[in-house]
Amino acid sequence: MHNLHEAEAIFFDLDDTLYDQLLPFQKALEQQQVGLTDSQFELFYKRVRHYSDVLWKVHVKGCISLEQLRVERLTCAFKEFGITISKEQAKAIQERYEYEQSVIEPFQEILSLVKSLQDKGKVVGVISNGPVDHQMNKLKALQVDQLIPNERIFISDGIGIAKPDKRVFEYVHLRLKLDPSKCLYIGDTWENDIVPPFEAGWKCIWFNHRKRKPQTHHIPNATFTDIQEFMQFK
Repeated sequence: MHNLHEAEAIFFDLDDTLYDQLLPFQKALEQQQVGLTDSQFELFYKRVRHYSDVLWKVHVKGCISLEQLRVERLTCAFKEFGITISKEQAKAIQERYEYEQSVIEPFQEILSLVKSLQDKGKVVGVISNGPVDHQMNKLKALQVDQLIPNERIFISDGIGIAKPDKRVFEYVHLRLKLDPSKCLYIGDTWENDIVPPFEAGWKCIWFNHRKRKPQTHHIPNATFTDIQEFMQFK
């Protein structure tokens, strides 16, 4: 399935799929004046996301708190760039980052894409890792909550399972009584957004706007590198 028309249900990842997560992150870093150059922000962001994914597995086992994860992912990434930051600095960056995430805007045209899919009778939803209130606040800032009903928004802390566990996707299609082969997931990270839906029998589109490399043998049904590529499906 290389287009959205054949899918009956389309679910989106949230972070860095519905909006550009680098922007609020860059603003938080600039406000703290951490010593990164403009050309380093995106690479730094990718390393933070890498450590975030690694540490998330430790967090879901109950070994570290969410606050520890957020401090540690910054500390580890900065270390790669030869910069040492204190725990207080990491917390200040995180606080500013959370504020900036409360005023985020969706990728241009994403809301009209969601509306047009719904107008065609598609089931449209969101599947995201994270704390329920934190992720819902982002969806409110993006105004996505006004388009997608609560029962089609699945957040890991609310359902008790997190990506990359394929049971997240099985939970969704069973809960909504959907045929997994008619379900499509769109996300930006390989390990969380391509492998688990694939393993659960879903189709998937890799929104690879960060130009990452595939990490396994799995093959997404399509790969987009630009939000404009989605518009052909409207």
